[in-house]
Amino acid sequence: MVFHPSSFCCGCGQDLSNAPGTELQKRQVFELPPLKLAVIEHQAEFKPCPRCGQVNRGEFPSGVSQPVQYGAGVKGLLVYLNQEQLIPYQRTTALFADVFGQPVSQGTLLNANRECFEQLAGCETRIKQEIQQAAVVNFDETGLSENGKGIWLHSASTLTHTHYFAHPKRGKEARGKEAMQAVGILPHFQGTAVHDHWESYQSFENCEHSFCNGHHLRELVRAIDQDDAQWAREMKRLLLDVKTTVDTAKDEGKLELSTSQIDDFNHQCRDIVNQGLQLYLTEPRANAPPKRGRKKQSKAKNLLDRLDKYQTETLDFG
Repeated sequence: MVFHPSSFCCGCGQDLSNAPGTELQKRQVFELPPLKLAVIEHQAEFKPCPRCGQVNRGEFPSGVSQPVQYGAGVKGLLVYLNQEQLIPYQRTTALFADVFGQPVSQGTLLNANRECFEQLAGCETRIKQEIQQAAVVNFDETGLSENGKGIWLHSASTLTHTHYFAHPKRGKEARGKEAMQAVGILPHFQGTAVHDHWESYQSFENCEHSFCNGHHLRELVRAIDQDDAQWAREMKRLLLDVKTTVDTAKDEGKLELSTSQIDDFNHQCRDIVNQGLQLYLTEPRANAPPKRGRKKQSKAKNLLDRLDKYQTETLDFG
């Protein structure tokens, strides 16, 4: 608390030091305390036993193993800035030096990351176990750069748990499963795997499969915007209708839709797909002579073929 007295009368200049105050006006400022490192010195006492002469020493706390070292709070902040906030090594150490007035090396940050990684091994195992036992799991992969070289980040997630795993390969050996085998989740998973229909996921036969309609919606929007595909507009509407219906049923405590609702959505999907396929069969051919080899299909037609072949996996909103 900082007190600001009213010391002199602003009208006549009278000294008000001994005059009683009548009220206080208060204003609060939320501010950071001075940011600086605190050095905690640990001292282990040596003491000889008066009876047998054995020299005894007090025990340092766990983790206090060096004459001079950084504490868990410092290392935790460094790891947080680097791993959670994704601030690069050089900028993390520069930020720490600027804010706390204490330079730290990038090697210190690297060692802190390694220590954190080792301590989280048990936590990672439990996360994988929870995901393996879940009824529905989302799987995906995306590209990363490691020291200028492309690698893949594989993810498996539920509403409560997420596991990331970096691997040089996107998929596989033996039908593309090398990376997924290395992650160690899909080979033991027996629930429903939700993914982007990539063949490497499909090759796991120990679980059910459901296609991610977030991916489908992006492809449908492309077909609408670039190909003006009417069937894509109708399919987009249908998928959003199914999602709304499923969400409403869940909010009402229902475990599944009625048979009539399921049949209706299946019939709508089949009609849209059939109409789209018919359009591609009847579209006029160009007058130019055909090129040799197999004609490359459009992205919209590839999507339509997938929806045709995997209708069940597409409409599985469980």
